[in-house]
Amino acid sequence: MPLRELSEDVLTTTSLTTASDNTLTLRRWITVGLPATELFNLWLEPDTLPRIMSHFASVTPVNKSDAHWQIEGPLGKHYRWDTRIVEAQPGEVIAWRSLEDADIPNEGELRLRPAPGEWGTELALTLQFTPPGGALGKKVTTLFDLLPKEVASKALHRFKSLAETGEIPTLNGQPAGRHAGRQDKEK
Repeated sequence: MPLRELSEDVLTTTSLTTASDNTLTLRRWITVGLPATELFNLWLEPDTLPRIMSHFASVTPVNKSDAHWQIEGPLGKHYRWDTRIVEAQPGEVIAWRSLEDADIPNEGELRLRPAPGEWGTELALTLQFTPPGGALGKKVTTLFDLLPKEVASKALHRFKSLAETGEIPTLNGQPAGRHAGRQDKEK
């Protein structure tokens, strides 16, 4: 999606803000065998975030630059926030930030650059969350694993699969092939 199609609120000079001591930062990298411009456009497609983040949150696109997020915490409590793309440089970077009144203020950034040896594109995903309640909120968030460390890794692996194969593999509805009563004997 070209930059001009995004909301006029999109800025082109924004980067992640300086994290406070109470901020949880997740940063992961992956190489995808496709050009940066193709990956940039795929990330901005309305159905991409809901698919690659479904392991962590329910994401509902609102328009080309905004999305509504919801996660379920301990005791069935729901946490909600809206995000807006604040930077979009085709083939280079996409950054977003939560809007005011977010239950969990956060921001994220996807950086794209050519991989060495013409192996495609390196993606660097950084997610920053500031749990409410200061240091205590950070400890509670960590204790209850509200923001699992694997969020960024899983999102990137799911995005890589989607980009390279057109689908995200799942084991849902698949038998594990293990049965308690089965006793295989190796020969």
